[in-house]
Formats: sequence, structure tokens, C-alpha cells
Amino acid sequence: MKEDMLEFRLHGRGGQGIVIAASIFAEAVFLDGHYARAFSLFGAERRGAPVTAFIRTGSDRLMPRSRIYEPDYVVVFDSTISGDTLLAGLKREGTIIINADSSWTKRLPVGEIEKATAKVFIVDAREIAWKHKLAIGSFPMVNTVMLGAMARISGLASLDSLFVSIKKRVSASIDANINAVKDGFQCVKEVNSFAPSYD
Repeated sequence: MKEDMLEFRLHGRGGQGIVIAASIFAEAVFLDGHYARAFSLFGAERRGAPVTAFIRTGSDRLMPRSRIYEPDYVVVFDSTISGDTLLAGLKREGTIIINADSSWTKRLPVGEIEKATAKVFIVDAREIAWKHKLAIGSFPMVNTVMLGAMARISGLASLDSLFVSIKKRVSASIDANINAVKDGFQCVKEVNSFAPSYD
């Protein structure tokens, strides 16, 4: 792998906008001067079923097209997904960004996270999505909130480039989605730091 290549693995459920989020982020990274590629992996194609998306970024336009097994970033759109699945292969200096409220920190899967990563961030994407009326029925669309958090923590995509990509790829509630990105950017916070421990 190229030295400057960074890899993201996104975990969510069908209906949360994870696939389009990966495409928007990759395009924003490209607009800011780096190459990026986004692709996804589906399970059962229904709302609520697990979905995984991948993003690679770097200075070389030639990138592998394979799945990402050892990500630098794991981005969790739904905190009810199995911890073992989420953390598999996460690099020693990796980072997790989780859609969760502050009460979730009392239930941190410390044993699992200690084995995988040094940094954990949370953003209450569900609450922010409700605030901006971004939902399909009773299902909040958290993708643009998570994009703001990803931009803030990774530093790879500017807000302006995210806005440009959103306007190209999202057909409804543009202003609400842009405001959700801003809130995700502002509200994401580190909740704990763990010293990695490996066998």
C-alpha cells in the first residue's frame, strides 16, 4: 500500500445513506486535491440490513479495487452493529467515529476497542438528523451528519467541497443536509483514548 494512502470502512444499515455518503466524501476529497475511490458491499437489500462501504484516498490515482480489511478509520453509522465486525483489522493508530449519544460512553466496549484503536469519537447523528427533519418515516438519515464528523476528524475534505458534492448528489432537502454536515463537524467529540494492546 502507498505510504500516504488512507482507508475508511463504513458500517451502517440500509436506509441510512451510507453508500451515497461514501461517494460524496470521496468526491470532496478529490475536489480538495487528492485521489479517492468509493465502493460498497451489500447484504440483503432491504432497509435495516447491514451495509458496508469503503473509501480509499491518496496522492496516486492507481489504487486497489479490493475490499478494505485493515482500515485507518472505521465509521459506524449504527452503534447496534456487532463490535467484532466493526473493529476487525483496524490499524494500531486507527480511529473510530460512531453515531451515538453521550450515554453510549457508559457502555463503551472497552475490551474490544483496546485491542484495535487509540482514538474513539462520537457524534449524535440521529438527534441531529431529527433536528433537521432528515428522516424517511421513523428512520433518521444520518449520512450527512457523519460526513461532517468524518471531515473534522480526518482533515481530508473541506466543508466547502462537501457542500459542492452534496448539491450534485442529493436531490432533496439540500439546505437541511448542509446544515446537518455543519452540525456533525461541530459536534463530534473524542470520548476516550486507549493505549493499544496486542497479543
